[in-house]
Amino acid sequence: MRPTSPPLGPAVLASYIRKSLQDIDVKAFDLNMRYYDRALSGMKKGDFGIRLYDWNEETTARRVGQAVDFLRYGLRKGFDLRAYHHFVTIFLSFENVFNAFMSEMAKRYLIGLPVPNRVKMFFEDLVNPVLNYDPDLVGLSVLFNSQMVFALLVAALIREKKEIRIVLGGARIGVMYHPERLFKEPWTFSTKEKARQLEFGRYVDYIIPGEGEAALLNLCMAQDEKDLEEVPNLIYMKDHEVKTNPPEVIHDLSQIPEPDFSDFDLAKYIVPKVALPFLSSRGCPWGRCAFCTHHHSYLICRELEIEECLRQIRHLKEHYGTPFINFYDEMIPPDRFRDLAQAMVDEEIEIFYAAYAKPTRKFDLDLLKLIYRSGGRVIMWGVESASQRILNLMRKGTRIEEVERVLQCAKRAGLMNLIFIMFGFPTETEAEFYETLNFLERNQDCIHALSKGKFVLAEGSLVQKRPERFAITKIQEAAGSRTYNRIFDYQVSEGLSPKEVSALYERNIGYLKSIGLSPRLGAYREHLLIYAASKDVHHAIQDEPIHRL
Repeated sequence: MRPTSPPLGPAVLASYIRKSLQDIDVKAFDLNMRYYDRALSGMKKGDFGIRLYDWNEETTARRVGQAVDFLRYGLRKGFDLRAYHHFVTIFLSFENVFNAFMSEMAKRYLIGLPVPNRVKMFFEDLVNPVLNYDPDLVGLSVLFNSQMVFALLVAALIREKKEIRIVLGGARIGVMYHPERLFKEPWTFSTKEKARQLEFGRYVDYIIPGEGEAALLNLCMAQDEKDLEEVPNLIYMKDHEVKTNPPEVIHDLSQIPEPDFSDFDLAKYIVPKVALPFLSSRGCPWGRCAFCTHHHSYLICRELEIEECLRQIRHLKEHYGTPFINFYDEMIPPDRFRDLAQAMVDEEIEIFYAAYAKPTRKFDLDLLKLIYRSGGRVIMWGVESASQRILNLMRKGTRIEEVERVLQCAKRAGLMNLIFIMFGFPTETEAEFYETLNFLERNQDCIHALSKGKFVLAEGSLVQKRPERFAITKIQEAAGSRTYNRIFDYQVSEGLSPKEVSALYERNIGYLKSIGLSPRLGAYREHLLIYAASKDVHHAIQDEPIHRL
């Protein structure tokens, strides 16, 4: 997870437990931010010997420090795109190199290989605040695959010192098709020197996939194994068997209070002003996309009443002193968006926000202008492809001519567009690949940031369940597949093969990186929101896009 925003899940869970069980002490830790904070301070001391580009260690540490200072403080003076691109590229390079190194060190530690003493001290320092808090139950929230190794490492480090119950959850676990497999199958870690299988149950006692409020509340109150049977949505081991309890849905989202970020040092995040994450609904109101597995997290779609949304947003703005909000809803439909935006205008909430949406015809110029007046500055659109045939096969429910009109209208309204593009959906032809590239070129004046990638066959998606519908003739587990991250190779009888997609993608990567104001804004989305809300945004939109990589 980028160190640009506090985590939403732990903040919501902490708030819910505090409201429901006032006699229980709860504390949330952002170990991801602590990881980066300790990494940056260690760089200054020369602890890790990281070198970027052709710099030596000292120069690398100084340049990375300058980049962090610029992203935290320099942007407050004005958002210079060229300077931003220069410094954020340095920081991204540091992230890539350091995280790859530490991931390898985490694997070595877990399988019993020696690691440098400074690395061991780094890992131990990471969990010391948790151990010093001396909890009876530790919950680990994982957002991305890359964090799974670190989550197991944290659990192992805690278990080495104290016998504490540990539960694993988070968005990454929520989208897993078979989360119980984590208990059933050994986790294999390997380096050039050694391979070892680890039993997940040695380190983690419970799994909570999907929504965690009711489950975590009941788990906190559980006194014995009999009580565990009453904990909804819980996966655990009993008598050498994996037990899976049925889920429980909180239908009325107003029962869940606003997220509590008070445990996090918001000044630590690498932004000039923190943008707080917020959910105004749960679940996707569309929920039909053939490639998606997000529906595993939320059993049904529910919306928080507009009045309660405004109350919570106003509290977050006033309590934490920031006008920036990131709506993490799967998407906000146009009718809901109209009601929400109008209410924010009427109540004079005065925030700047980003949100996800699907580019359909109901997002007309009037609605998009209303969204801008309400504080909307960035809309992140699920475009995926410019081929109507592919969009239909994906079951996106969009028309490409409407998509273009929405993007143009959003720009006219003053909004910035971040769009998601997916290349290589099964049966896509080379002509359709270039159809999407032509769409990007045709509309580059209203595409301010691009998040791009190649199709990945996700376990539990409609494509994986019904491969024959998508001309997939063979699916097999890939060599790099892991218990916690199933990766599939596949063959198709129509369209481009995965290897052909990769070749085309690499051939055009230079052009793809030229789309938008900076290729980094697709990854550092909090920066995009702050840029879009800056005073000189209308002048900045006219700036030359930055192509220097």
